[in-house]
Amino acid sequence: MFWKRKKKPGPRAPGDNRIDALANRLQQEGRIDELESELAKFDPTALEGAEKESWYHLRGIEPFRQGNRPLAFERFREGVRQCPDSGWLLFSLGQEHEFMGEIEQMFECFGKAMFPAVPAQCALAEARYAYLWNRTDKGWSYVEPLMPVYFDLKILDTTFLHIRGLPFFEQAWAYLAAFSQLDGDFESLSDLTRRAESKCHDLDFDYLKAELEGVRSGDFSILKEKLRSSIREAESRKLPCGYHAMRLNILLAQETDDAQEAIRILDSVRLADNDFPWVGDMRLLAKCEQAHKRGNGSMETELRTQFLTRQPMLFEPDNAVNFNLLRYQENLKRDFQKTRGRDG
Repeated sequence: MFWKRKKKPGPRAPGDNRIDALANRLQQEGRIDELESELAKFDPTALEGAEKESWYHLRGIEPFRQGNRPLAFERFREGVRQCPDSGWLLFSLGQEHEFMGEIEQMFECFGKAMFPAVPAQCALAEARYAYLWNRTDKGWSYVEPLMPVYFDLKILDTTFLHIRGLPFFEQAWAYLAAFSQLDGDFESLSDLTRRAESKCHDLDFDYLKAELEGVRSGDFSILKEKLRSSIREAESRKLPCGYHAMRLNILLAQETDDAQEAIRILDSVRLADNDFPWVGDMRLLAKCEQAHKRGNGSMETELRTQFLTRQPMLFEPDNAVNFNLLRYQENLKRDFQKTRGRDG
């Protein structure tokens, strides 16, 4: 749930959104638990435009934060009735429909709340839900509107994109790579990659093309060399390298026919405190895949239970495809889907 709305920079002018300003102030002062009572001091019928939208959105977020999903659903639904064109409210209501297993209603909401009506990170969240419910066509449609923005900017430097509220190009690209792999169709992704290379700069396109070749053909030889180079560079600069090392070693483990050697390879990656904490869960998923590959059902069940406890919504498709575990993770979708619905 995306509940923290961004505060506009600079001093607050008379025409600023008083509701967002209130929420931001309470957040900064550590008094966010008072938001519900403070919102009750406003008469929503006297609010207009962005203030009205913010009031209904924040009023739905409060029960969501407290774990009261039925009340959050009712409030978001009322918010959409009052602000039918609000991307924020439609996105939030769509999430609640998904939680209840009402998938078509979720897609109906998301179809009215696509980027740029919602921020780019919301678009990626919508694509993640589409992935979890086997709608790669929907997932592609949520991510694709980001591409013209990258092409217009031309600069794909990570800091440059971050300060503009955009995900890294490689992340959005990897979502589309995941959908392409699941569909077995890489024509659109190949065209997009060529276009990005011709129009944009400040990105290692050789790395991107090595990843494309890997997911398209299964030949990861160039990518493995790229990963080794990244690891050497990170080590020379005393930077965390667990992400790249785990990617490389998962590929190496997948290549061996020796079950014990595969586990040794996976366990040989040492993660530092400043590595992404979820990289360890990626190793766990890779061990699930190894158990599945060896026909060890009891071990796979045990490991899957551990993994789902840590990652109940599975890995995002971009992460799963980057670690070459997307196809195996397909086996876990039913486990996730069973958690949805009013009786889930």
